[in-house]
Amino acid sequence: MEFIKKHYEKLVLGVVLLAVAGLAIFLVFAVSQVRSDLESALQQFAGAKQKPLVPENLETNQTSLKRVTGRTATVLAAPDHYTFNPITWARAAGGRLEPTRPRPDTGAAGLTYVAAHDLLLEIAFEQVAGTPEAPRYQFSVRRDYEKTANARRAMVESVAVGSENKDQLFRLVEVQGPKDAPTNFVCELISTRETFNLSKGKTFRRTQGYAADLRYEADRRDFPQKRVGDSITLSGAVYKIVAIEKDELVVSAPNSVRTTVAR
Repeated sequence: MEFIKKHYEKLVLGVVLLAVAGLAIFLVFAVSQVRSDLESALQQFAGAKQKPLVPENLETNQTSLKRVTGRTATVLAAPDHYTFNPITWARAAGGRLEPTRPRPDTGAAGLTYVAAHDLLLEIAFEQVAGTPEAPRYQFSVRRDYEKTANARRAMVESVAVGSENKDQLFRLVEVQGPKDAPTNFVCELISTRETFNLSKGKTFRRTQGYAADLRYEADRRDFPQKRVGDSITLSGAVYKIVAIEKDELVVSAPNSVRTTVAR
């Protein structure tokens, strides 16, 4: 006992040192074991088959993006859009007001362009007039493209070589052959400066416009030989023809909406 009393502190210190040494040895082995476990787990994870990534559902996002970036065509004159194409409201059998939507085969949509007719300018030599020193040459001129019937009748124009005035249709550039019995004329249309030859006994013809034969099946009506400026009645509404080409024409509705009708 006397020994323990004298060396108590040394014994305690020795026990503590032994414990610390044992803990240090344990930590060395524990760290080595943990390192081995981590390496094994890492190898298993690296060699394992990866699961495919499931893409996120972006349908709502894509729909919103299309609405923001997509362009919507603005239709102002279609049958189902009435901002600038007003319609009539009628009272139904039950007393309720309802819009009267046009049938697809009525109005300009039901118009058929059947055939086109050339409206011609025709010029033909008639005779020599004037004097031998200052001869003038008479030509028969027919303008089938004019608006009025009187203006479409054949008229005789007397033209001298080189003469030109504001009412003149064409200019006589040259007379070939004897002055009193010419065989050919070189002429020029004043409006277009187009040069053409007109032989004796021949007729110069040039298409200056078109007339149209139309069919409106909804009313079972035909509109023959209609010209620009003419009006036609389709299902009670008056339409005006504003342009005619060989393969299409344009009509204007009472509300000024224009429709192109192809042949």
